Amino acid sequence: MDSLVRDCEKLSKHQTAAMNKTLGSVEATIRALELARTEPGSLGSAQRQCKQTQDAVSEQLKELCTNVAKYGKHVERSFKLDLGVVAESRAFENKQAELGQSIMLHFLRSGDFDLARSFITEDRSVVAEDCAWARFEAMNALAEQIRTHVLEPALEWALANRAALDALGLGLEFALHRLRFLQLVEGGASVAALAYAREWFPRANTGSERLAEITHLMGVFMYARRLGASPYAALFGERRWADGAREFAAAFCAVQGLAAASPLAVSVAAGARALAVVSKVSGLLRERRVEWSQQDELAVEVPLPDAMRFHSVFACPVSKEQASRDNPPMALPCGHVVCKASLDKLARGVRPGAVASGRFKCPYCPGMATAGEAERVHF
Repeated sequence: MDSLVRDCEKLSKHQTAAMNKTLGSVEATIRALELARTEPGSLGSAQRQCKQTQDAVSEQLKELCTNVAKYGKHVERSFKLDLGVVAESRAFENKQAELGQSIMLHFLRSGDFDLARSFITEDRSVVAEDCAWARFEAMNALAEQIRTHVLEPALEWALANRAALDALGLGLEFALHRLRFLQLVEGGASVAALAYAREWFPRANTGSERLAEITHLMGVFMYARRLGASPYAALFGERRWADGAREFAAAFCAVQGLAAASPLAVSVAAGARALAVVSKVSGLLRERRVEWSQQDELAVEVPLPDAMRFHSVFACPVSKEQASRDNPPMALPCGHVVCKASLDKLARGVRPGAVASGRFKCPYCPGMATAGEAERVHF
C-alpha cells in the first residue's frame, strides 16, 4: 500500500508539472496570435508557435497517459486477490442456521425490517422471536428520534433503565442530557439551559468523574452569542445527533445482553482487513508447498484496530503461541506466566528421553516450581 501511495504522489506531481508546461505553451501561442493580429508580418512566427504547442501538448499527453496506464496496472497487481486461496468451504458446515440467525439479527439491528421479513420468508430455518423483533423496533424508533433532534423518549428510556446502565458503567443518561443542554444553548435559551443543567447534571454525575466535563460545558455561556466562532463550535456540529443515536443503540443492546456492534458487521470488517494479508501468505505457502497445520489459527497476525479487540490475548513467552481454551496461560509460583503446553514440556524435561525430576527452573528467573504448583490465569 505504501508503494501505491508513493507512486500516486509521483503521478500527481508529474501531472501538475505537465499541466503547467501545457498552460505555458498555450499562453505563448495566444500571445503570438494576438501579435499576428496587429502585425501581419509575424503570422509565420505565430504559425510555427502553434505547431510547436500542438506537438508539445501531444507529447505531454502521451507521456501522461502512459504513466497513468502503468499506475493502473500497479494497482491491479496490488489488489489482485485469488479468493479461492483463502476460501474454506468447511467453515460453515452444519452452521447454516447460526449464520442465517446472525444475518437476520443484523437486519433487525440496522432497522431493515422489510429485508428481515423477506429473508425469513426465504430461509425457513431462521426464527425471529416476537419479543426480539419488538425490542429492535423500539430501539430503532428511539434512535431515529434522536437523529431528528427529539430526545424526550430516549431520556425516558434511560431513566427507566438507570440501574442497568450504571451497572454496566455506561454514561448514556449524561450523554443525552448533554445533547439536550447543547440544544437549548444553540436555540438561544441560555436561561433554560442553565436551569436544565442545574436540575439534571448533578443527577447524572456519578462522583467526580463527570465534574471536569460539566465544568467545561458551563463555559459555553460566555460564547452564547457567537457559538460558531467559539472554542465550543465542534460541540454543535450536526454529527452529534448521529453519534448520540449510535451511543443509544449500543447502550440499548448492552442492556439487552447483546454486543454493542453487530457481530456480523464486525466479522465482515475484520475479514476485509485480513483478506489481503491472508491471501498473500496463503499464496506463498502454496508456492513453497507448505501446509499450515494449526487448527483455527491464522498463519500470520492480522493487525486490528482497538475497536475490534474484545478480549485480552496472551502469547506464551516460551513458545510464542497464543493461549487458547486447550492451551491456557498458567502462572508459576514466582509470578511468571507460560502456556500449559510449555509448562508440560518444562515439567517433562527439555531433552528427549530425559528423566522427569518433578521440579524445573522458571525460564525467566531462578525460581523453581512443579507443574502442580502452577495455577490457571483468567484474563
